[in-house]
This record gives sequence, structure tokens and C-alpha cells, in this order.
Amino acid sequence: MLVFCQETVVPLTIMHAPAIGLMTMMDSGKRDHKIIAVATEHPEFNAYREASDMPAHRLLILRRFFQDYKLLEGKAVEVDEIKPAKQAFPAIMNALHGYSEQRRGGFKD
Repeated sequence: MLVFCQETVVPLTIMHAPAIGLMTMMDSGKRDHKIIAVATEHPEFNAYREASDMPAHRLLILRRFFQDYKLLEGKAVEVDEIKPAKQAFPAIMNALHGYSEQRRGGFKD
């Protein structure tokens, strides 16, 4: 998950950050979903409900970062267009179920 904010966030910090989009990448032949979220307490970003609400240049910078960040490792990465928030929810649920299965033995109904 990538959360837009301008504050330093310590690893394992719990924060309220609703999803505003989904970016899917092909990294070394594997599909990798990046959930795009915004910190609700941050005045610069908390008004965005969809990634498409953000300035176009910010989304271009985001996509370009993920296209380039593995070049030093000699890996090619393909980055799809950023999808609406509603398309992020299945990826979030899949990740939660995967975590639950691996670490906790599954969700209890």
C-alpha cells in the first residue's frame, strides 16, 4: 500500500487511509497490486476520493517511479493505468485472506 501524506510514518504504524485507486504492475512476470491511499488527517490529500481527483502530474510521477525503481537491478517492470478505488477492494480482501491463511489459520465465520 502506498499512502500519500507528507509526514514521516514509522513502520507498523496504524493509520486511517482509505483507498483511492489501484495500480497493477508486472514485476518479474508476477502481478503485483499497489493500493493507492490517502491519509485522512493530512489536509493536502484528505479531499481525494479517487486517484483521478489528484493532479495528473502526481499520478505520472507515481507511475514513473514504479517503472524505474527496479532498473538498477536490471529488471523490467510494466505499470498499468491507475484504476478506480472500487477495483482496489478485491485486491485488499485477497491480501487480507492470504495473510489470514498464512499467519492465523484463516478467518473464522
